Amino acid sequence: MRSVIAVMLLAFAVAACGPSPSYSDPKLAGKVDRQRIQRDNCMLAQAPQLDDHGPDVRGVARRVALACTEETEKLLALSVPYADARAREGFQQEAERRAADIVLTFRQVGGRAEARPVGDPTPLSK
Repeated sequence: MRSVIAVMLLAFAVAACGPSPSYSDPKLAGKVDRQRIQRDNCMLAQAPQLDDHGPDVRGVARRVALACTEETEKLLALSVPYADARAREGFQQEAERRAADIVLTFRQVGGRAEARPVGDPTPLSK
């Protein structure tokens, strides 16, 4: 009996959530995606130059994210037109996490010479 009630409560909770959030304007969604790719490309270009290969990946990620502040701010303006300080901080933190992923990916590839790709790095998002 308890499991039936639990399933019913879960069903009501899921139904109350409604559809997942999405942009009602497909053109805007495309612009946001393109700007995110531009920001990622900037980070891809900056990461190898700013990585000192020290143990502090957070510091490197912070420098990479700061080097791409212009792209992150454009992404914020498209995504949240009337952003407050909290939204700005959230976007900056997300940029630092993304930069850390990129730095760690470069380090993994650079650590194995036989697995190193030839040519320019490709964007991590499409």
